[in-house]
Amino acid sequence: MKPASEHEIVAKLLTESVSVDAHVRDEAYARIVELESRPNFLATLIDVAYIGDPGISKLAFICAKNALARTRGIAAARAARSNVVDFSDEALDNLKLKLLSVFELHLKEDGRVLGKDFALLVRKVSRWNYPQGWIAMHELLVRGVEAGLTESVASTKTLNSVLLLYHIFKEKCSMRLVRDRNVTMQLAEAWYPFVSKLWVHQWLHRWASGNIDALQLGSRLSSLDMELSRYLDTLLIAMYTHGLRNVYQSPELLELLKMIFMKLVIHLSLFKAASVCNEVLEKNTRRLLRGAAEIFEKEAMVLAFLDPALILNPVFDYLACGSSGHVIQHCMYLLSNAFKSPVINNERYVQQFSAIHRHGNGHRDTNKIGDDGFVLYSTFDEMKSHCEMAASCSRGVSLVSSLKNSSSPTKGSYISLGGVAEQMSRQATYLFWKCISERGGFLQLIEFLRHRYMTLSVDTIAEWSEEHIPMEDPPHPPAHTVISAMKLTGADILQWIADGLMAGDTNLDFPRLDSYMQIYTIAYPVTAAFHSCKHYHSFLDAMKVALTVVGPEMAKLLIFRCSRIVNAWVERIQLFEEQTKREIMVYLVYCLCCPADTPATLNLRVQHVVPFHRLYTKTVDEPFWDVLRQGTDVQQIVTSLVNVANVDVPVVQHTALELVCKMCLEFDSEENNFGHQLSDLLNVFSTRCNDLQTTSSLLQTSLGFLNALDWQRCYAEESYVNAHLRRFLFYLLFRTLAITDLPGSPDETTLICQRMVSPCRYPELDEDILTLWVCLLRVLPHNLKSVDRQLLNDVFSLFPLFLAYLINNDIGDNTGQVNVHRVPVLQIDIVTEYLAVILDFSKTYLSNTGSSLCERVDGVWFQKSIDTTFFLEFNLSLVHTICLRSLKRSEDDALRQSGLRLLNILMFGFSAACLVRQDVLVTMHDVLLCFCSKLNEAAVTPQEAPPEIRRYRASGLCRGTGTDSEVRWQVSKVQNSIVESISSVIPILTRWGFDAPASFSEALQRVLERGRFAYPEGMLLSLLHASIQFNNNAYLRLGALICCCLMAGSMVSKYPGLRLFVRYQGSPTHGNSERHNYDGFNENPHENMTGVFLPCYLLRLVNSIVTLFVTSKRDVCFSITKATLLKNREDYSKPSSKRFHLFANVSSTYQSTGFPMSDTPPQELFYGELL
Repeated sequence: MKPASEHEIVAKLLTESVSVDAHVRDEAYARIVELESRPNFLATLIDVAYIGDPGISKLAFICAKNALARTRGIAAARAARSNVVDFSDEALDNLKLKLLSVFELHLKEDGRVLGKDFALLVRKVSRWNYPQGWIAMHELLVRGVEAGLTESVASTKTLNSVLLLYHIFKEKCSMRLVRDRNVTMQLAEAWYPFVSKLWVHQWLHRWASGNIDALQLGSRLSSLDMELSRYLDTLLIAMYTHGLRNVYQSPELLELLKMIFMKLVIHLSLFKAASVCNEVLEKNTRRLLRGAAEIFEKEAMVLAFLDPALILNPVFDYLACGSSGHVIQHCMYLLSNAFKSPVINNERYVQQFSAIHRHGNGHRDTNKIGDDGFVLYSTFDEMKSHCEMAASCSRGVSLVSSLKNSSSPTKGSYISLGGVAEQMSRQATYLFWKCISERGGFLQLIEFLRHRYMTLSVDTIAEWSEEHIPMEDPPHPPAHTVISAMKLTGADILQWIADGLMAGDTNLDFPRLDSYMQIYTIAYPVTAAFHSCKHYHSFLDAMKVALTVVGPEMAKLLIFRCSRIVNAWVERIQLFEEQTKREIMVYLVYCLCCPADTPATLNLRVQHVVPFHRLYTKTVDEPFWDVLRQGTDVQQIVTSLVNVANVDVPVVQHTALELVCKMCLEFDSEENNFGHQLSDLLNVFSTRCNDLQTTSSLLQTSLGFLNALDWQRCYAEESYVNAHLRRFLFYLLFRTLAITDLPGSPDETTLICQRMVSPCRYPELDEDILTLWVCLLRVLPHNLKSVDRQLLNDVFSLFPLFLAYLINNDIGDNTGQVNVHRVPVLQIDIVTEYLAVILDFSKTYLSNTGSSLCERVDGVWFQKSIDTTFFLEFNLSLVHTICLRSLKRSEDDALRQSGLRLLNILMFGFSAACLVRQDVLVTMHDVLLCFCSKLNEAAVTPQEAPPEIRRYRASGLCRGTGTDSEVRWQVSKVQNSIVESISSVIPILTRWGFDAPASFSEALQRVLERGRFAYPEGMLLSLLHASIQFNNNAYLRLGALICCCLMAGSMVSKYPGLRLFVRYQGSPTHGNSERHNYDGFNENPHENMTGVFLPCYLLRLVNSIVTLFVTSKRDVCFSITKATLLKNREDYSKPSSKRFHLFANVSSTYQSTGFPMSDTPPQELFYGELL
């Protein structure tokens, strides 16, 4: 292919790559990607860039940069990091040669300026190739810069060289690896002599006299001069901040830096004096200001020997009368870096050197820093020699450095300098504050910035106030960053702000008041220690007055500022006196209950919801809230919060809903009945139930509220959660579930004619709504008589719909299959909790549960009715199916555990219906097999045991006579993972053994045959060892012993020679000696016998349970577990299921479950088991 035709093809492809036709565009892009593999493609793009029109040229450079980044850039980076010396890339080499030829052509022909796209491409190639991999480019750059030293007038050749060098060095500065930073510093040291000489050559001949008139600037300096000057300035400052080492030690480097600062002074004076804005001069001035700001940030140590006043004074002078917004912005950036610097604004010396100038009626004189008592060192060597002399005179005294966190981001830490660095920081801080003091002092500077650069214009305020309820901060004025960087602390600062807030008329001079409020908000975290009760009360009074007199155009901003100030106070509310807390609470109640109904009052309520919520959360237990219980303010507050919940501001809506729930729980009484307000809140939700944000806010608020409840009291105290709040939460659940009427339904209220489509209209909220459902069922009180009968009826009516949803078919049709892969753990937990509530309800209201079961065509049904107002029925066979299918998912441990909990509650309440189903028996057989396998896994010898349990004593079962050689010893400690896995199965097996002992014994014998266990006695011993580790649940510990008895009774018939004497390793083998184990029991109580007979050993363990839980009166409440869900950075924990644990405990130990156990105290219930 000829070169010309190849260029034409590439140019055409570039044009088609931006075509409006997607098909043409995609084909062109695919063809370009294909061409990228050719060695000469990148070089061809450069040719196309210079022979085509500007549009094609732009596309060619973009394509070249993208291709380089996509292919060669990564390969070259990997080769450089792996130190591959002979790495070569033909395409990259061709590209570098082409770039060199273009650059060389520009060096030969004057008047042609390199484009920015070309410079950026060279910059990208140089990142991994310059200088070692591109020596030719380095030589050309050196030649171009050296040529500029001999020119009397700036040329485009010099500009092109400096432009490329600037971009290359800027790219090198962006590399952060230590190896790359070392290369950058070496480059700076190599290039600095050339660049500094060129800068001096250009500067001294044209600028050093300082006699340039702004009006004559255009005639004396061309645009080429200004461009070259700008790039030279930026390149030199980049070398100072990122490359050159120990600048503060070299007088020559400091002198040149001083001349650069002098150039900035002249630029600012010229720009200030110019009557017409000079864009080139403004651009150069901004570059110099940015470079000076980088010196303050990254190389502030040089300011110990280079007076910062040289820069600060012209900056202050320009801020006093300047008008360019961009230049002012860069001046503020410089000042903010100066105040942030830990070197020139060292906290250790600020109080020593800063001076407060108090203006006004002359009560205090101006304090200025004097030269007495402070020695200035002009050079680093002079300071170092002084520090060494001082150190030799005070040996053994170490100087604590205040610069531990101060370092140059590129060139390392200052700690190695020791006391010299500390002295440099002290001198730099002295010079910095001396400059401020000589201009009037710190307070005078703040007043100047406040007056000129902290006020918002009327148009800015009006534009910000256009939003209905503005929640984002208004635009920050120019001085906001500077004042935020200052350390505004001290009583004088606080008093000055307080005087400004109290003085003046809000309506006549609102921007002035707003500037003081901004400064107060910034300064409060560090001035809070200087506040007294008088300050807070005065500020609250002033805010109330201002809110009543402010005009509507400024009302939103004033409300916003007041709410942010109060919010900052509430952060430290624990440190306030009670009277101050009360006053803040009264102010917030005033804002929430403002009677008028205008946009301003709506904003007043909305903006103060978050501060009120935080105050309430932090101080709810303090006595000053009693004032709400004695009056009717709480009714107005809740009504106002319900109205605020209708606002489309997520954070406010969420907070208002949570406050409604908490206040209804806390303040509900006969006088404060919140049923009407909660109904209004439900109406708000009903009108916006299709709004995802509203639904999400309500669900998350309800979950957060339920998570904050005392779950013990929820179950034990029937009036802990008031009826209105419980009804609100349940009806929120009802209205969130996606339930539809079946087509052709004659009666829309009939359950058989309804179907649950999904838990929620929005799939992303399914987990939230299911968690809420579980929580609501678990916080129902144990005495269900206290719950509204209609509410219970509505709650129970959802259960058949939910079962049908899980089966994924309508009620009455049993042909559907369970979609277990879509059934999460929460859905199984809901079914489990429903059964627990129904069983509890049955034992409270109804007669024996067994008589409530009836056979139908589609399975076994449970049905009960109390009267005409309550009727409950559901298909128990569907529950069996759901349980069995979930247990078959053995790879999903969480789902299997949920299935075991459901099987547990089924065995407790409906064992007769379970044990007659063949599929249930098969599943129970698998559960028993898994249980025995885990016990067999725990029966390990000391030699085979894991390291963490090997140190425990060994025990074994023997026949009561013989030697130790007949005993198979196993470690008497079971791994925690095994203990956890068998704990959920013990109640199921004991219930099976109690209700159907023959079936249990037969199943166990089949398991022993199927499992081919070589040492069945080891399973019994493992179960005994595991029972000792159930420290938090006496029922489960006793249940494990009962399960051991049931298993031993079944094993004896199959294994006649079963070993039933428990021995510990190391115990005596003859009856005349006595040995006690760690429980204090004799290990050899029988004459001519070795070991303890298993029934006796079980009695001993029972005795230890009595000692641990009864004699010591230890709490025997249920075992508490939490399942934590992470939702939107909030930890929502599900309450533990009290009913499930109660029924599981009773199922583990009681032979009969036909008594009202809910009314029996836990201690008495446990006594009954022992008896």
